[in-house]
Amino acid sequence: MRDRIHSYTDFEMNWFFLALICAFTTACCDAISKRIMEQTDEWLTGTVVLGISSLVVLPVFLSGPLKPVSVDLIVLLAIALPLEIGAYYLFLSSIRMAPLSLTVPLLAFTPVLTIFTSAILLGESITLSGGLGISMVTAGAYILNANLIRQNIWAPIKAIFFHPGSRRMLLVAIIWSVTSSLGKKGVELYGAVPFGCVLLFGDFFVFALISIFRIKTGRRPAVLRSLIGLSLVAGLLMAVAEVTHFLSLSMAPVSYMISVKRLSLVFGVVLGWLFFGEEQIRYRLAGACAMVAGVFFVYG
Repeated sequence: MRDRIHSYTDFEMNWFFLALICAFTTACCDAISKRIMEQTDEWLTGTVVLGISSLVVLPVFLSGPLKPVSVDLIVLLAIALPLEIGAYYLFLSSIRMAPLSLTVPLLAFTPVLTIFTSAILLGESITLSGGLGISMVTAGAYILNANLIRQNIWAPIKAIFFHPGSRRMLLVAIIWSVTSSLGKKGVELYGAVPFGCVLLFGDFFVFALISIFRIKTGRRPAVLRSLIGLSLVAGLLMAVAEVTHFLSLSMAPVSYMISVKRLSLVFGVVLGWLFFGEEQIRYRLAGACAMVAGVFFVYG
């Protein structure tokens, strides 16, 4: 009996530890990507980071059994890939033009929007814990700009919609609320690891094509040797985040894993303060913590 309890505890800790690694590496990859984009653009940054990550996860993709490609999978990818590519570009441009501590926490709206989407499209009811989670995420978003409350009570809300970086991140949250539902279908059709890898490869292919086109048309972004090391680290971090995401997802319920992964929002705020000297960190950290707590309730 003791051995059974011990093995169950190890099982819980294993997926939690992997999800925590996923959260931390995701936040670190975002911070390094922001640093890279101080000297280059979103397309080249995305190409290099996605390319290195694709090379790392390729052996994982090839090592497992592959299901046959169905028409349903092709149709799903035709819908999901453009959305994922657009979302990743908007994400990179958002963190380039605005502080990490202001933009990244807004991704907590993704599960909130998923609840509303399910309620509208599927007729699902919003539970009490879900309603509390929505309230906490909304309150956290308000706290992010609470330093502006001295102007007027609506100023923190207006700041979210008036800053182009915040607006883009909100759009990312909307898109990812849609693609998360599409992703569930993709996992059913092709498996969690293979489908995630296919999306990653597709993102890289399109980003690379656009980068090549931009270079050929004379829009040459800065390509500095000093960025090679940072790009390599960012790509490796993204690969670790992808692999730990898949592994923890296969070991625990989706709701638990995603809730822990959303700690990346808090890590992102701290990294924004440590590496970019972002201001108003008390408000940003308090807001991010409230939003992550809200995500726990949403998935509860």
